[in-house]
Amino acid sequence: MREIDKRERILNAVQELLKDGKAGKASVSDIAKKAGIAKGGIYYYFSSKEEIIDELVDRQYSNIIEDCREAVEKSDSNAPDKLRLLLNSYRSGIVDKNLDVYLHSQENAYIHQKSLATILIKLSEIVTSIIDQGNKRKEFKCEYPREYAEITLSAFTFLLDPGIFNWSKEEINNKMRALADILEKGLGAKIGAFSFLYESK
Repeated sequence: MREIDKRERILNAVQELLKDGKAGKASVSDIAKKAGIAKGGIYYYFSSKEEIIDELVDRQYSNIIEDCREAVEKSDSNAPDKLRLLLNSYRSGIVDKNLDVYLHSQENAYIHQKSLATILIKLSEIVTSIIDQGNKRKEFKCEYPREYAEITLSAFTFLLDPGIFNWSKEEINNKMRALADILEKGLGAKIGAFSFLYESK
């Protein structure tokens, strides 16, 4: 069996345990049994159960982020529309609901925080490139593309996470209006360029 196959089998085993609701209490031995490999085989690829979960989260979100990147690269729209395309693509990305529930458990707060940080960093690269494009095309006038990318994504990955905050629809709408205002002023965009953040479809 190829090494990549074993690594995937371990990740798939944890995903199956998540579906069964047993991942939280599962030991490395339980994971090895589910994967059909020796316990020592787990430690050949991963140093701990936490590291397995980290890679499983990375695998899940890497697919979503890659879909976002491809959608943006295929588009010839202006910068604001590309940001809308990216954010909509991210919102519609499908994450294993069992993994999502696991990450939002109080005892897994640290793993969840790391996952949010990873998502923010990877998506920031795409958003930064969009803002750079907007600067070149005179659609934006922004001195801090990377920083505005990180601020924007902080709202989407943390502030709007329903597993962390239980905002009402009105509160979410107000936050999106505030974010649109921040972006329009900070990026030097036209008024209304980011109204898609709060306007009903």
